[in-house]
Amino acid sequence: MNKKEFIKSVDYEDKTLLSNIYDKVLLSNKIHSNIYLNEFYPPTIWKSLQNISHLLNCEVGTFGVFRDSERRMISILIDKGQDYVFNYPLNLIKIINKSSFSNLEHSDYLGALMALGVKREKFGDLVVHDDTCYVPVSNDICKYVRENLDKIGKCPCSIHILDLNEDIIPEYKFLEKIIITTSRRIDCVIAALCGISRNTSVEFIKKGKVLLDYHKVINKDQLLSEGVVITIRGYGKFKILENVGKTQKDRFKIKIKKYI
Repeated sequence: MNKKEFIKSVDYEDKTLLSNIYDKVLLSNKIHSNIYLNEFYPPTIWKSLQNISHLLNCEVGTFGVFRDSERRMISILIDKGQDYVFNYPLNLIKIINKSSFSNLEHSDYLGALMALGVKREKFGDLVVHDDTCYVPVSNDICKYVRENLDKIGKCPCSIHILDLNEDIIPEYKFLEKIIITTSRRIDCVIAALCGISRNTSVEFIKKGKVLLDYHKVINKDQLLSEGVVITIRGYGKFKILENVGKTQKDRFKIKIKKYI
């Protein structure tokens, strides 16, 4: 697969970034050694790479620290048996809000990190539990973050580096519930998830606001199976768990979980 074919096969706007990844693949093949990239990539990139890895003469590994993480570092593997999480060039930092008067949210922490002038690709997913935020960071900017991030908004904070082998790694929080829908088609399920009309859900699909397993949805009539992940811009991310029966009016009852 040449570079032009590679860039065309991955649905992502930043073609320079894709070109750089392709160059790393070539280098890995040339030196016959595993290479670990030092940025975090969205699922549209790492899932696409995994799907075409057989055309690149390599395996593609990923690691984002958290289970079900979206943003992950990528490894280009010639020897898959040597892929260890400790090879990925990252640190997991713990940011503690020291203010007793303000509750901080995901957007507060992300805004403070971005205000440091570091590009988004240097940070993984943010997981917020109570007064604490956990975020993987590329190890080449970890020291800079520790030395310069002392407040989240007006709230003082402290930063600690966690040991991936010794410390407890947090997980995402989920909200489980049952939705009622007339069909397992994706447009009907979106309508039930968001509390909107089916026509509006179709518009969401047409405008590219809906991802299914992190890929844009093309067909509004697609039937959803158990285990798939739906991301809806402005509404969040959901996982289809299982069908749990039907109502008296013959509508589907589907158990889902929402990432919170």
